[in-house]
Amino acid sequence: MLPVGITDFSQTFSGIWLVIYILISIGNGVLIYFASLKFLLVLQQSGYKRGRYFKWLVNPSTPYLNRLMLLSISGFLFFTVLGICFEPVMQVFFGEEGKTVAAFVGFSAYIFFTIVYINTESSVNAKIPLHKTKRLIRLGITHIVLSTALTFGLIVLLNYLAYVIGDEVVAILRFAPICIMPIAAPYLLSFSNSVNLPIERAITKRYIKLTTEKLAKTDVLKIGITGSYGKTGVKEILKTILSQKYRVLATPDSYNTPMGIALSVKPLDNTFDVFIAEMGARNKGDIKELADIVKPTIAVITGINNQHLESFKSIENIVATKYELIESLKTGGTAFFSSDNAYSLEMYNKCPCEKYTAGLSSGSVYATEVKTERTGTSFTLNIEGEKPVRCSTVLLGTNSISNVCLAAAVAHKIGLNAKEIAEGINRIKTIGHRLELLPNNKGIVIIDDSYNSNPDGIVAALEVLSMFSGRKIVVTPGLIELGKIENKENYKFGKLLAGAADIVIIVGRHNAEMLIAGLTDGGMSKENIKFSRNLKRGKDELDALIKEGDVVLFENDLPDNYS
Repeated sequence: MLPVGITDFSQTFSGIWLVIYILISIGNGVLIYFASLKFLLVLQQSGYKRGRYFKWLVNPSTPYLNRLMLLSISGFLFFTVLGICFEPVMQVFFGEEGKTVAAFVGFSAYIFFTIVYINTESSVNAKIPLHKTKRLIRLGITHIVLSTALTFGLIVLLNYLAYVIGDEVVAILRFAPICIMPIAAPYLLSFSNSVNLPIERAITKRYIKLTTEKLAKTDVLKIGITGSYGKTGVKEILKTILSQKYRVLATPDSYNTPMGIALSVKPLDNTFDVFIAEMGARNKGDIKELADIVKPTIAVITGINNQHLESFKSIENIVATKYELIESLKTGGTAFFSSDNAYSLEMYNKCPCEKYTAGLSSGSVYATEVKTERTGTSFTLNIEGEKPVRCSTVLLGTNSISNVCLAAAVAHKIGLNAKEIAEGINRIKTIGHRLELLPNNKGIVIIDDSYNSNPDGIVAALEVLSMFSGRKIVVTPGLIELGKIENKENYKFGKLLAGAADIVIIVGRHNAEMLIAGLTDGGMSKENIKFSRNLKRGKDELDALIKEGDVVLFENDLPDNYS
């Protein structure tokens, strides 16, 4: 028996039915795109890397696939129920065509559930919002087109099967499988990304070529900064100091990739004197690629540790990758190294070009008489060949002063004297999410150190925490991207926290077990160890127990591609 109203299969895609099927396909493509926004966010935060995206996707603690499964099952079941129940009603209004119309009634439930899902997911604030870049727009268009094409293809297949089987119930329910499509959305998104990959590579190559040419023909002093940690801090400090005398352009925030540098140099012209490029890496060769674009005359190596060990696999690979900046220096280049880091000093010893060290206690520039207070830090800056000068800054912790000394050494080499450098240091502003004091009117001290914490950074953060009196509360998800040593480092972190904090709120399951083990072995009572599944619940937990006079440290924050 043929589906109602169909005497020939070609009739299925003629006239008004073809228009209806096209509209359904486009509508479903748009719905699936909006249902994929969380996955699109994670794909973007994963650098559009398929491996990192799927690592998050298949993680048992990732709840979003289960939510899509629930959406798909709900849509399918309600489609079936509504289709069967409304078939007699549709026949009353539409006659024999009512059986065909009944095949579409179930879509109302599917659309309703999908819209509810989209609204629910959009109400959850992302830690890092989706950046609406041109690449994202291109990916979104491809995703919608492929979802639309897949929906239309499925409609063709389902109509054909109904035509072949010839059963009226099958005809009425023939479109129900479309309701299961949301479960395929994350994988379709990855496929869309792969489809776009050749054109994205071509676009990136073009941007890099234009950026390289622009930097080569622009008469500015080029400075490259890299390291496992402290890159952004040194960059911002150096920019502020040099601005006393020069017009400086620097990569904003953490724009430390090829495309980040390409976007940063758009305003660059010969009216600028200095360009500072922060250079990040997750794999060997990354720094060389960036250095080949910038071709710096000055290289700065900050602290090096096992940050991103997960992707680098070994500390030797990390050191070798950071050293690529030194190897890429132009003839006559100069290198600066932190004197407060063993790996940085190791690189200094083998560096063949003009080189200097600087840091908290030794080097061509160093600090003495360091006095840390709740409102900032004061110290005496000692520059080789200059009279010592007293400086003050709003930055907290001795680790920040190490960064200041390194930046001051570069500034002195470029041409600033001690007085100019001191004036620049006094103008330094706090760096967002890096030991930043947040104002409030509740008599509570809030220290925001939520950006990309690392084993050295937590020591600095706990040092700052110890400067304050009052009950100390730490909110943290622990340390990430440390590969095989991640559990060990989080256990050690837990033990450190036990001696530095009164209450610890652990956010997320990712590192909870090892943090709790370290905290309990460090002597913290279980009633002072709190656990929250996500940051929102962690803040709710904090709000419930916080009181005037407390000191709160937010130490690290997992990106959206972690649970």
